[in-house]
Amino acid sequence: MGRLNKSFWFVIMVAGLMANDAESVTGQVRDGKTGEPMANVNIFIEIDGLGTTTNENGHFSISGLTTGEHVVEFSHIGYSTHYEMVKIPFSGTLKVKLNRALIQMDAMVVTGTRTERYLKDTPVTTQVIKGDKLTETGAADLSQLIQESTGVNVIENQFGTGVEFNGFDSDHILILVDGMKVVGRVNGQLDIAQIPIDQIDRIEIVKGATSALYGSEAMGGVINILTKNPQTPMNVHSENTIGSFGRKDHTLSLSKIQGDWHWVLSGGLRQFGGYDLDESTVWEDGSQYEKRNVHFKINRQFGSHFKLRMDARYFDENQSLISNHVFRDNIGNDRSSIRGQLKFNRGIWAMDGSMEQSNYSHLFDREVLKSGNILKGSLTENGLTSSNLNFHREGESHKLMGGMGIDHEGITSDRVQGGERKSTLMNLFFQNEYHIAPKWIVLGGFRVDRHSIYGRHISPKISIMYKPEMISRIRLAYGEGFRAPSFKELFLDYSNISVGYHIIGNGELKPESSQNISIDIERWHTGKYHARINMFWNEISGLIDYKYLGIIDGQSTYQSTNLSAVRTRGIELDFTYFITDQLESWVGYSLLDTWDKENNRTLPLKAKHKAQGGLRYGFANGVKFNLRLQHLSERINWETDFAGQTIKNVISSYTTLNGHMTVPLPWGLQGFIGGKNLTNQVDEVWGPMPGREWYGGIRFDLSN
Repeated sequence: MGRLNKSFWFVIMVAGLMANDAESVTGQVRDGKTGEPMANVNIFIEIDGLGTTTNENGHFSISGLTTGEHVVEFSHIGYSTHYEMVKIPFSGTLKVKLNRALIQMDAMVVTGTRTERYLKDTPVTTQVIKGDKLTETGAADLSQLIQESTGVNVIENQFGTGVEFNGFDSDHILILVDGMKVVGRVNGQLDIAQIPIDQIDRIEIVKGATSALYGSEAMGGVINILTKNPQTPMNVHSENTIGSFGRKDHTLSLSKIQGDWHWVLSGGLRQFGGYDLDESTVWEDGSQYEKRNVHFKINRQFGSHFKLRMDARYFDENQSLISNHVFRDNIGNDRSSIRGQLKFNRGIWAMDGSMEQSNYSHLFDREVLKSGNILKGSLTENGLTSSNLNFHREGESHKLMGGMGIDHEGITSDRVQGGERKSTLMNLFFQNEYHIAPKWIVLGGFRVDRHSIYGRHISPKISIMYKPEMISRIRLAYGEGFRAPSFKELFLDYSNISVGYHIIGNGELKPESSQNISIDIERWHTGKYHARINMFWNEISGLIDYKYLGIIDGQSTYQSTNLSAVRTRGIELDFTYFITDQLESWVGYSLLDTWDKENNRTLPLKAKHKAQGGLRYGFANGVKFNLRLQHLSERINWETDFAGQTIKNVISSYTTLNGHMTVPLPWGLQGFIGGKNLTNQVDEVWGPMPGREWYGGIRFDLSN
């Protein structure tokens, strides 16, 4: 009997061991090109919720699997995600090879949800510019970098360089740097040419109404510029460029990791000599400028739960332009900001609190050419103090986020009634990202703003994402946005005697509001291509514009008012294809249809068609070359003469071609040369477009 019991328990033990073996998968992961074992590869089986990572030899083992077929996901940053079908019970060793990703769908993004998500898994459509595209365009600032993005238009005028998309003007687009609002709009436009690119890690663009997360100014969308964090114990980076029209750009950055401390210090100087397209006239067409910037960022990890971040920025700019035969216009812009942020995380909960202070100063003076006397123009100073407290809960099905904030903003200007105005804004927002099923995500949220001038406003939004397969996404979104009237639209009182017009503000203005619907379909193969089609529809009411009141006291007088109801709709197409691992091609096209229901005409200065494309090739010796083409169709501008008659001006279409080449040099150096606007397009009236520009420079990057 004793022998029988022993035999029984021996059989049970062997059966148990066999069952355990049958319910496990073991294997090894290697680099598809080098054959080297890969450590820290993430391995996940969604149906059982099980996962692990490879060890230093690339080996892994997962146990506790149920009987049947399983899809095993292998992922690693910078590599294409690989899926393997495994049938349990499984015997043997699984051999997996990962190839480097040419299409980066595993990049982290934060702007669309204010939480970190993989680009492929965010339910809010997001465009990302990063990697080689940041350094291999020859761009000196943000405006030059994003103008080749599908559906993004860069507009330059006397107030600076603004960005537009989906038919929305630049005053409807919120600009953030590391999630912090950039202040200092001139005539509603924020000059994005003031933002250098030397320390940018990536740029995230979210189109459509995002007021549910960001409030006013985000009625048309958000551009968030994320700066670099230290990646090595010590890094020194420098770049120096010279080019046509007196262009000189110099940047220097230092970064260091020392224990739990991470810090970055960077600075830059950019100079441009201006240009004159018609030397027979006294006045110039493009401003001379000198721009200086400094940025300091520091992070500190305290234990495993707390993280402190502080950053400070300073920007200074001086512009000069001979605007007519009498005056030289001198413009000075100064911007400074400082922020402190403390983050806490434990388990599935995270909280962060921050305080920010930003100040902006805009000075406009006129110098008499003959005498050199200064005619004092206007000085505008804008300040913003912001305090925010947010929470985040990362559950299995519900990912919750919310927060509250209070902003104190003030403006001092001799162009504003009373000389000084202040406002207070309190906001509360909440969103729930609900994972209904493995293929379905629904994100819903709202924000309540209460402003001391325009009162209360509620902005809802809902986004739905469906995953038909591992490599495709369909996103549908509805959102409502708003833009509060600016201080100048409310309280501006200004006369331009030389031109003969007078502008007065309107304290009764109401916020503009919009309704947005968008559908986005994308599909990709991380080793070959990425394709996207995006369709959008916007209904805008209460659009703020200037209404002609007639001749008052001998001057043409205008007043800001809620005038127009506007519709914008369109479609955007993007396609990137790697012909070989070294040769990348891309094309993009956007169709924009606009209609001003108040005046029964299209919106001014909106191109109906925009197309771009390019090639990028990397040689085996490290030389990289790219060629980029852009076409903008004709635009229409509507003007009202002194008799109140409407004049239609047609601005011709144009095509530009840009090229850039980088060459590796000894001692850690890299040389580059390039040309902009190689088709030599020139526009004296609707520019600035100075014609062909050549440039070249040296880049130095030393890491330890």
